[in-house]
Amino acid sequence: MVDVRAGQLRRSRDRLEARGEEAVRGGDHATAGLLLFYSAECGLKAEALKDAKAPSTAQLDTDLRSHDLRALAKALRMPRGAQEALVACRRLKQGSARPAPVEPPALHQAWRYGADLEPDEEKRALDGLRMLIAESRKR
Repeated sequence: MVDVRAGQLRRSRDRLEARGEEAVRGGDHATAGLLLFYSAECGLKAEALKDAKAPSTAQLDTDLRSHDLRALAKALRMPRGAQEALVACRRLKQGSARPAPVEPPALHQAWRYGADLEPDEEKRALDGLRMLIAESRKR
């Protein structure tokens, strides 16, 4: 695992968010989702470092070093709306079977590996990520 400081995480949050929004404007929601997911993760972890008064992610508890953005938002005592902003997304039907929904902690994998998600739910997930990013800036 690569350990970083809060300032590095905030810079990464901002850079990834900007690239994610560029991808949205270009119509590439999978790339946007991946970049915005990691942007939100960086922002939340920067705030976790601040709350813990820790110099780097090496000092964070294991549960705060995960990809579970809802758990991070909860640990940071963010408003309930932010904690629940990121929702599961159903995958598009493949053949006769509908795959299981992709839960929030695994959304980055769906976008990284090219899983096709229900478009309206994917847009809601992007909005949820934007909310988490905005909340990380308010703290």
